Amino acid sequence: MGLLVLLYPVGGIVGLAFSDYLSRLFGSMRITVFGFGIAVAGLVGLAFAVPAGNVWASAVLLVIMGFPMGVEDFIGNFEANSVDRQSSRSLIPAIHSIFGVGMMLAALLASVLAANQVNLTTNYLIVAVIVAVPSIWAGLAFPKRQFTLTTPEAKREQAKNSRIVWTERRTQLVALVGFSFVMAESTAGTWVPISLSSSGYSASAAAAALGLFWITVTGARAIGGFIVDRLGRHRTIQLSGFTAALGIVMFMLNDTLHLPYLAIFIWAAGMANGFPLSINSMSSDSPRSSARVSMLILVAYGSIFTVGPALGAVGQWVGIGFALAIPTAFLLLGTLLSKNTKEIPA
Repeated sequence: MGLLVLLYPVGGIVGLAFSDYLSRLFGSMRITVFGFGIAVAGLVGLAFAVPAGNVWASAVLLVIMGFPMGVEDFIGNFEANSVDRQSSRSLIPAIHSIFGVGMMLAALLASVLAANQVNLTTNYLIVAVIVAVPSIWAGLAFPKRQFTLTTPEAKREQAKNSRIVWTERRTQLVALVGFSFVMAESTAGTWVPISLSSSGYSASAAAAALGLFWITVTGARAIGGFIVDRLGRHRTIQLSGFTAALGIVMFMLNDTLHLPYLAIFIWAAGMANGFPLSINSMSSDSPRSSARVSMLILVAYGSIFTVGPALGAVGQWVGIGFALAIPTAFLLLGTLLSKNTKEIPA
């Protein structure tokens, strides 16, 4: 099961590697419509492969789903930043809050379908329809840009930009800032329920804690734009990093403080806007902006493969409480580097 779950982000990473190139070749509208179309086709395939117990077909379909969704992750952030630049207010946090809304609605839908004993085939087909309708409708509203890689010179320039962004000092530092917040998010999703269960809390209490985490993330992102407008981007990232680190430290001291829900609330409130604002700092009218956004999202996906195993190894050695010091240290480092999010050179 663990290996199967890993296949979706594997497909996403491969998609992200080609996302900038594909977006310039086909434009956001075409990529979004066809990308979600492929993902929906994958869901329909899983509706029959999973109940049949066909492991190989399920594995292939998960990769097929992951590839376009990795590209869509890039497109969504790229277009969101384009909208944000045209607005007099910061919109990025609120746009990212919709992810949390989707997570909560998906959990609610799964509970309803399970409670009504809906079989897996019907379950997947219902989800496929729910995914298809709004995503493709929204994709049609994206700009139908002309092809921009129609000449060999343009293709060579794009390939050059995709390589250069990995060597830009400031871009590397902003990517590290973003990675610190993604690590904090991944750590919560993986280890908060496990840590609480091992501390004697019931399974329902541990699940409720994770629910509180995502509710807080969604709410913090919904109001994040107002904070950015007041404090500015890099100061908001600084405040976010220190707040998230405080929440993690309080969670580590749970056996002494006995305030796990308050710790999780502070952790989530601080973590919520760090990564969206890091992506926002990569965006500009520069020809390299899309390559920078793609690079940062690729770094974020990479954390999926590193956070779980790394913290698991440390937790096995010294305990999961002390293992949480790793994301705390990264968050503090991210806050120190947050001045690099003020601007990105052309």
